[in-house]
Amino acid sequence: MESALTLRKTAPPELSDGSLAIHHVSILEVEIVHGAMSTMRRAMKEVAAQTGVSYNEVMHGLSGHMYWVEATGTLLCVIPLPENDLYLEIPEDFWRIRELSQATH
Repeated sequence: MESALTLRKTAPPELSDGSLAIHHVSILEVEIVHGAMSTMRRAMKEVAAQTGVSYNEVMHGLSGHMYWVEATGTLLCVIPLPENDLYLEIPEDFWRIRELSQATH
């Protein structure tokens, strides 16, 4: 699981490729598998420690900047930081669009 997520200091090429379909997704629409979520939390704690930005701020910023690259299935997460943004790539096997319940009350 450790190698499943990629943290980049430069924008992935997918973000500048106008021919790819990229969809903004909400944190409420995304479900990240347990192992990937734990790895992501550890990585974000390390980002917070190295940048001086609080863990909560890192996670909050991350939650509003998620993009699904349709062609690859990758979930790209932009982590806005004061100096330079970071980019977290989550492969398609480690996340999915959350299924909404059709139940009525």
